[in-house]
Amino acid sequence: MIKGIYTAARALNSRMQNLDIVANNLANVNTVGYKREVPFSEMIDQAGNVQIQQSSDFRPGELAKTSNPLDIAVSGNGFFVVQNGDETELTRDCKFSISSDGYLMNQQGYKVMGRNGTIIIDKLKTDERGDITVSNSGEIKYGDQVVDNLLIVKPEDPQESARVSGENFTVGASGFTEVPESEYQVRQGYVEESNVNTIREMQDMILLNNQYDSAHKMINYLDKTLDEANQVGKV
Repeated sequence: MIKGIYTAARALNSRMQNLDIVANNLANVNTVGYKREVPFSEMIDQAGNVQIQQSSDFRPGELAKTSNPLDIAVSGNGFFVVQNGDETELTRDCKFSISSDGYLMNQQGYKVMGRNGTIIIDKLKTDERGDITVSNSGEIKYGDQVVDNLLIVKPEDPQESARVSGENFTVGASGFTEVPESEYQVRQGYVEESNVNTIREMQDMILLNNQYDSAHKMINYLDKTLDEANQVGKV
């Protein structure tokens, strides 16, 4: 009976965590470049140990046209690379801007990486942003001058990439490789919407709520039964 209470309590805790994940997905349904977080699942290995699996859904979201020349989305495979201090992160967040010192930045203020390092556009004026053009291969031009090519990569092992913020992921221990140009298209004037499906998340939330209630009722039932057994033992 004690084992039954423990099992039900573990199920209750798991459903609580998954409800938090679903709620976070729903909160980010309008976040550009957000990748849905998949609820926890428990797997039992051959030794009988419980392993928790957690992953992100890297399927692309829909592209939405904005006509802003600094909104630069990736269609197909690959991630942008940004520099967060000494850390390298991968992202599909594609709403960029130009810093006061000329660097191409994402919404978090991280520098966007090109094939030649951080991308810097000199002598840029606010009213001249229309002069920035980006080709389908990611080549950035300021007027007729080639600035750099956006670095589009994919992690060697996606399972090693952990989420470090809403839209960004770590590179992973195995590192990353540059994606061939045949596997992606860069789309200037577009953003990638979140890949969260609101209806699916609501369905998951209803199911998890029902499972949570069942586990809670089971704990109450087993606790009551255990208490009654203890009372009988005292007679």
